[in-house]
Amino acid sequence: MIKKIDLHTHSTASDGTFTPSEVAHKAHKTGLSAVALTDHDTINGLAEFKRACGEYGIEGISGVEISAKYEKEMHIVGLFIDENDTELAEKLDELKNAREVRNKKVLELVNGQGMEISVDDILSQKDGATLLNTGRAHIAHAMVKKGYVASVDEAFKKYLGKGMSCYVPRKTYSPKESIEMIKNAGGLAILAHPVYITEDYDKLYSLLKQLKEYGLDGTECLYNCYSEEFSKMCFDICDKLGLVKSGGSDFHGGNKPDVELGKVSGGYVPYEFLLNMKEQRGLM
Repeated sequence: MIKKIDLHTHSTASDGTFTPSEVAHKAHKTGLSAVALTDHDTINGLAEFKRACGEYGIEGISGVEISAKYEKEMHIVGLFIDENDTELAEKLDELKNAREVRNKKVLELVNGQGMEISVDDILSQKDGATLLNTGRAHIAHAMVKKGYVASVDEAFKKYLGKGMSCYVPRKTYSPKESIEMIKNAGGLAILAHPVYITEDYDKLYSLLKQLKEYGLDGTECLYNCYSEEFSKMCFDICDKLGLVKSGGSDFHGGNKPDVELGKVSGGYVPYEFLLNMKEQRGLM
């Protein structure tokens, strides 16, 4: 039996639409052997997630996805982190508090465009919602519901995306700081979806080489929208630099309806990736 995994997923602890326990249940129903919960800038869903994974008999991996300050979108995924690490929790709290400030500024800009979106329109979308654990995706859904745009994608392309009229930069740490946060919490640091940074071989090689000097352990070689050529590029660079290979769907539930849990371009993420990571971290 082929063992399949997914090392990049999100829950309602950040901007997903499935609760942490529901992510675990769906992973079980999907036939995954292991799954990592990597919510944006928070570890608040991990305790619930790990309990549920134990109940369903699948391997649950504690993770996080940290947004790093860079000229393009850069996210660093942490895997096998210690969710009880106080330093990591404190630094993530700083990001979470900044998220509330950012959400308020985005809402001001949206309303300034003549779209009446209230805080209640955002918080009514999920149980336990606050401006600390919601984001642009929830604002986009409110815009769709009120008929200002036809889709979440349109909301981002016209208003909420980087460079658009309602875009507000988020508080971020540098790539080096983000990697150090993960490593200090006992985790492996993985560059998420590098396709959003560059598809040029030499540029990606140089970037990963630099990040490795900061402590980066690997990158996502399999993802939901990679071409076969890009995956091969990532495999090759990882082999040359001695980086581990990772992969995941970036599952968000209804907020990314075209992305299925456990599915990546070309098929699935092999369990071998996880074995190599465990060896790297000294768990084998």
